[in-house]
Amino acid sequence: MPPLEENRCKLTSNTNTITMRTILCSLFIAALALGGASAQDLKVGIVDMTKVFQDYHKTKDAEKKVNDGKAIAKKELDERNARYKQLIEKYQSYAEELKDPSLSEELRAQKQQEAQDIASEARSLEREKKEFAERRQRQLLEQVERMRKAILEEIRELVQTMSKEQNYDLVFDKSGLGSRGIPFLLHSKDGVDFSDDVISKLNANAPASAETP
Repeated sequence: MPPLEENRCKLTSNTNTITMRTILCSLFIAALALGGASAQDLKVGIVDMTKVFQDYHKTKDAEKKVNDGKAIAKKELDERNARYKQLIEKYQSYAEELKDPSLSEELRAQKQQEAQDIASEARSLEREKKEFAERRQRQLLEQVERMRKAILEEIRELVQTMSKEQNYDLVFDKSGLGSRGIPFLLHSKDGVDFSDDVISKLNANAPASAETP
């Protein structure tokens, strides 16, 4: 049940990343095709989406919610494990008693039935534990994905707004990696990195109790 930061919360799916980069490359090549003067006039912006995502106070809040959910799930699972351990110990106790040759047939039959009932309850609880663990893990992963998408969408909209306000022709994510793990943006002579400005705007209305990145 990994938290947001452990997952590194991939900023985009592979398909969307490839599509976006293809579009950006096409736009850049098209701009270059317009001629040297036009290419020189291009205003390029740069944003480190990974840094922005990690330093946004809502990401910290989301991580806390996920960790709280993990703690609650662990407590509930521990309670089931404790009950399961008690049943196993009780069954073993009956098994030892049944080895006593002095037991009457009636008492032996009674203890055998009780042992069988305990074993049945233990098997049922074991299945329940497995289903509970899988269900809670699935719920937490879905929660992580929902919060991740919501945060990224909010960041993306702000970047778009700031890009228009500052009249950038192209904006690149310098934290993006290509299919071979090579950074997508290797160098930009005149590119302006406005990641810190994005972070400042995102955290402008952060609660007073929020952790300062």
